[in-house]
Amino acid sequence: CEFTVPVEQVESAVKEAVAGLQPSQKYIRGLYSGGTLCSEAMLILEKAVGGIYSNIALDKKYALPNVEESVENTLLDMGDDYFTDGMPHPMIDVRLRVERIKKEAADPGTAVILLDCVLGYGCHADPAGALAQAVAEARAIAGDRKLVFVASVCGTDADQQRRSEQEEKLRAAGVIVMPSNAQASRVAARILSAI
Repeated sequence: CEFTVPVEQVESAVKEAVAGLQPSQKYIRGLYSGGTLCSEAMLILEKAVGGIYSNIALDKKYALPNVEESVENTLLDMGDDYFTDGMPHPMIDVRLRVERIKKEAADPGTAVILLDCVLGYGCHADPAGALAQAVAEARAIAGDRKLVFVASVCGTDADQQRRSEQEEKLRAAGVIVMPSNAQASRVAARILSAI
């Protein structure tokens, strides 16, 4: 099964997400704190929308020539050595992801920003809170352009950050929150297909 939430809920979210996007907005930008979830998203999205550019590209022809610049549909593993050399891992310190979210928001081609939010020991004390603030800042940067944010939270309510609380913070920021990274990726693919 593609989704563990009602299909009507997914279709409603997709319809609402597409409404108001400008013709120039046709790309997805995924900003992941690690490579495993980024790779999973690429596998799902590649089947739906074609090649995905990345710093950990599945096909070498989609390797980003410059990881500082997204090309068309781009997913980044921001836990890669390029981003963590001399910096804490993005699961601990969200600053680099926040800056990249804002950078992608300034690109008139960006329609969807796909995010993961990882919980547990050794992770940021409130990753969803930090991402929610970044979403608000990104929307201010985009101005009249609508931006769609889709995310999933990897963790449980037994984690110190509490999954249910983290999901609620993202929803309150207007993020489409799905129960898993795979489902978030499928929603993002449906949005791109509907544009």
